[in-house]
Amino acid sequence: MRTSTYEIFLPLIGTYGKPIEGRALLLNGLYGAVDVVTQEERELIAAGKFDRLPSPVFERLSLRGHITRKTEEEEIADMRLLSRIHRAIPAWNEAWLVIMPTYDCNFRCPYCYEQHRLKNGKEWLSSVMAGGTMDAVFAAVDDHKARGFAFASCVLYGGEPFLEKNREVVRHIAENCKARGIKIQAVTNGYELESFLDCIEEYPFDYLQVTVDGVAELNDRRRLHKNGLPTYDRILSNVELALQRGVGIRLRVNVGCDNLHGIGALIDDLKARGFIEKEKARAEEERKLKEKDKNAKTGRGHFHYFFKAAYDDAHPEKNVSEQAIIDELMKIGFTAEEAIWQERQYIQFADRLSVLFRKESFPRFSPVYCDAERGQVVVDPFGKVYACLDSVAKVENSVGCVDQDLGRFLWNFNKAKWRVRTTDNLEACVACPYALNCGGGCGFRANYEHGSYFREHCGEIREIVAFVASHLAGREWEKNHDEEMGLSLAEPLSRLTAAERETIMTTKGHREIFEILEKLGLLSGKEKETSYENQHVRDFSSAHRCG
Repeated sequence: MRTSTYEIFLPLIGTYGKPIEGRALLLNGLYGAVDVVTQEERELIAAGKFDRLPSPVFERLSLRGHITRKTEEEEIADMRLLSRIHRAIPAWNEAWLVIMPTYDCNFRCPYCYEQHRLKNGKEWLSSVMAGGTMDAVFAAVDDHKARGFAFASCVLYGGEPFLEKNREVVRHIAENCKARGIKIQAVTNGYELESFLDCIEEYPFDYLQVTVDGVAELNDRRRLHKNGLPTYDRILSNVELALQRGVGIRLRVNVGCDNLHGIGALIDDLKARGFIEKEKARAEEERKLKEKDKNAKTGRGHFHYFFKAAYDDAHPEKNVSEQAIIDELMKIGFTAEEAIWQERQYIQFADRLSVLFRKESFPRFSPVYCDAERGQVVVDPFGKVYACLDSVAKVENSVGCVDQDLGRFLWNFNKAKWRVRTTDNLEACVACPYALNCGGGCGFRANYEHGSYFREHCGEIREIVAFVASHLAGREWEKNHDEEMGLSLAEPLSRLTAAERETIMTTKGHREIFEILEKLGLLSGKEKETSYENQHVRDFSSAHRCG
């Protein structure tokens, strides 16, 4: 017996940020098992003294994968198996369609990673997607779906999609999405949003992501209008107008060293403007409505604000860590748990843990980092297709184009590097306890740092997992003292026969995989429906051509 290669030992932190005396947390990054043990048991496990563990504890931890008879090579084989399963389930790999009506933008934010597009000239920059290109995009969307690759939703992106000159093209996109039952989101600076209020109310806009970076002049210096006009008050006025029309707002705050200490003032201003109190009232109203109808919604859109450390590669001295944001939030009075739900990178792992704690499904850890590796399609105004939002306007990074004559996406060899960039294919990740939580990290950043997309970008994943798991598991344990805090994949995987494992790893079709997973109880109702709906048109060979 030995301790799992993928084992993470963490403290268990309770109320007021104090360690829970005599207890420790075990998190298995491969099987997703989260367990509480005594501090003495934790030390015995770390030292490999399993014979001194109480028999019930030894049996529980063995069944859940924390300690194992498997060799490291056998555990890595399980990791590759789980990666293969993840790629086989359509419901786990729904990707985004992203449409860029234009590269033009009315802002000149100093940290914008798209600044390179300004070098392409005014005429190129001001071009708007033509009707023929857009029709071809949606013909390609229909072809894509016929091949078994449905899009989760459509995101309007830029440049700035909500420029007044884009009204007709945005409406045309919205009409096409509505006809296909596709929800729409948009990433916008919000400055000219008032010109689109009727559109976002009429069509199925789910939410808008809008950015402010501080109060008044601080925001205006970072969210810089190209004509030097103030932006803050107008943006927040438009945010309120959108919320009144039932459209959700995710207010993003990009953080660097120059606005880190402005976080408190911004939150105070959001409170003063009524955003936070109105959201509390909306949430309570919706809670009551859902008691009668689980699909009920209020007339006001959901409002959530969050913070994200911004990369400024031209001025790295201005960068801050994600942890610095957490520290600042706690400094101004947030508890650790409250701070977690306001920091973008921390929210992602917190979401996963919260699902585990409900014990309604097995862990859904992923071998990929983002939608670029799930099959995201980013179409620019000229019909060029990219996988990664960070790589738009860099033609050498395009993964294909929209063929107007065929009404199809045509891929080039760059597509493959995204579809096969999974942790089981990254040398530094295959035996890493964090691999199925970070997915190898951002491929774009890995390429920037190492000159290769097939390298890891660890970022702050270790710190994030430690902070989130210790605090959220600690609060959960204080509520119910349940030592098994979620389901583990170790048990269902142990029931696989050698023949079934071989089938999962080698078959080109999906029917056999679905039958095996259903027998193991690894598919929910939605996943079964989505999987069987697509099993006749999708296989692994087509995934590499069309995914």
